[in-house]
Amino acid sequence: MIGLLAGLVLFAAAESDAFDAEAAWTEFEGLVREYYAYTDRPGAAAFEAQLARSKALALETDSDGAFRRLIHQTALTFSDPHFIIGPFDDQDYAIIYTASDLAISLEGGLYRVADVRQGSAAAGAGIRPGWQLLKADGERIATAATQPYGDILSEPNAQQLAYGATLVANGRRGQPRTLTFKDSRGRKREISLPSPSDFAREVSGLPALTVARVGESGQFGHVRFNNSLGQDQVIAEFDGALAELADTQGLIIDLRNTPSGGNTDVARAVIGHFITGPRAYQRHTMPVVERTTSVPRLWVEYAAPRAPHYGKPVVVLHSRWTGSMGEGLVIGLDAAADAHTIGSDMGDLLGALWNFDLEKAKARIDMAGEALFHVDGTPREDYIADHPLAAADTAPNGDDPAMNAALSYLANP
Repeated sequence: MIGLLAGLVLFAAAESDAFDAEAAWTEFEGLVREYYAYTDRPGAAAFEAQLARSKALALETDSDGAFRRLIHQTALTFSDPHFIIGPFDDQDYAIIYTASDLAISLEGGLYRVADVRQGSAAAGAGIRPGWQLLKADGERIATAATQPYGDILSEPNAQQLAYGATLVANGRRGQPRTLTFKDSRGRKREISLPSPSDFAREVSGLPALTVARVGESGQFGHVRFNNSLGQDQVIAEFDGALAELADTQGLIIDLRNTPSGGNTDVARAVIGHFITGPRAYQRHTMPVVERTTSVPRLWVEYAAPRAPHYGKPVVVLHSRWTGSMGEGLVIGLDAAADAHTIGSDMGDLLGALWNFDLEKAKARIDMAGEALFHVDGTPREDYIADHPLAAADTAPNGDDPAMNAALSYLANP
């Protein structure tokens, strides 16, 4: 009798622990519909169609692992590096743009290198913007570009294909890749590269700031943030850098290595050195409030002056490895400090990041709960530099295009 009761208890426990795909999907979809600030970005019809297709497949999953993978693929369809489903495994692609060294674009039906991250293995291997990407790990890129989405995309659009190609070009987490290109001279080049996660770890070991004097006579200052916008100690370090560069004739703030976000305290601290009174630097909206109350919620964030004040010309550099708070600092320095911006498209990590646990799926979700805008109303992801560049990290000839443009500007501001 005791054995029978024990067996019934174990059976009941197993039944209660069985994965419930419908409950897991309801939890996921409910959070996305309520909190994600960019549901309108793909268009209402496309958003609804994707959720319907993903739901049909999700309800067929029989484990939390399979379910997590499917909603992870669903998040990728939004081409938003801030929309992430974890925890990750070795079959997931490297995090864009923190653990990446290549950006790929789709132009006229051809997949081309849009930019190459400075100091990375890809740059060291001689890969240059403009090269055509032919294969990723032996798979034709036209086919490989759809692999990150599994079976959930029936007709991927150009943006999704370019995003998928960028994912496969940077490979799976912690794994090496072999890429086949056609270079600028029409030669086919097969290049094996380590995981860009290795470079991301190298960057994490760099000083928070790199400070130098540049120009023919060292008359300009150059401060480069090494993915450190989330480190509060960088506030004091930036204060010290400005004091050290007080006698320069102009300053270059280099945000091309800030892919992993940060916090507004650091951003407001930096902006404060270039203003003489409170200045607006960024607009926010919080769609969840209007969705639940019908009352719009929007506000403007300000920065306040801080010493030492720097009143000479300021140039801000940005690239595809300028992400999240880096993007906010670019538009903030433009709006509040009238800095001259030079750069390419940025990382387009949409909005301000919120985090949720998915209890039914034993997973987590990171997504934007606030939409962010330049103070002039331009969505942050649509910002265009005063001096736009196609590639801002590496030029087709291997030069530093943004730095060259900055030095030219400061010589004749």
